[in-house]
Amino acid sequence: MEFLIVFLVAAFAAIAQAAVGFGFAVLFTPLLALALGARDAIALSLILSMTLSLVLYLADKPRAPIRSVLPMFIAATVVTPIGTYFLAVADERLLRLAIGAAVLASVIGTMLSPHPAEERRKHMSTVLGVGVVSGIMRGATGMGGPPVVIYEHWRGAAQGEIRRYLLAYFALTGVTGTLLAAASGVIAQRPVFTTELLLYSLAGLPAAFIALYGGRYLRPRLSDFWFRTLSMALLLFTAAVSILGAIR
Repeated sequence: MEFLIVFLVAAFAAIAQAAVGFGFAVLFTPLLALALGARDAIALSLILSMTLSLVLYLADKPRAPIRSVLPMFIAATVVTPIGTYFLAVADERLLRLAIGAAVLASVIGTMLSPHPAEERRKHMSTVLGVGVVSGIMRGATGMGGPPVVIYEHWRGAAQGEIRRYLLAYFALTGVTGTLLAAASGVIAQRPVFTTELLLYSLAGLPAAFIALYGGRYLRPRLSDFWFRTLSMALLLFTAAVSILGAIR
């Protein structure tokens, strides 16, 4: 039964990732946490989102150059061990609350920020700050996307640019985040990736191929308005599920 749940949730989350450039961990983690628990859901999300991000980035054309995301990636990578430490030792209810609170804050900030008439320029200090927040969130909750999403929407970037940037960023952070999570489990003498989770990941891998074809169908049909609306809806849904799960 658990294998079927992993497959269905992964397929659903993968289509969102393919369409808007993020959404896999945002949907997958809180939904699967209801069945497997927060810690296992986060660990499995790291494995599957890493695979999915690499597949989508390599298949995407035109791609965002890797150098465009390097400053944010480096900042995120440096602080990710702080988040992965919490993943290894924190209380499960606290993890669920952290997921919900972080995502809800992102939604509120994005909705309160007016959409600029012209695209705002990137400033290195802001980019590095967003990377720091993203790295901590990715290590602790498996979701580093919300800070990057809110920043790109605040800048007023176009749909295609946001999606390409996110795919490039997640392709890099997915690999390092997974490796750092594994290392944190070794240090804490509490493995993050168990044999059972690795077997569950096999059920979720077909989601990468579902995402490729689903994204090709949905992506051309999303206007900038619906792209922004869908992004905010995904974040709100995640926050609600996470917080309710923690309260229960």
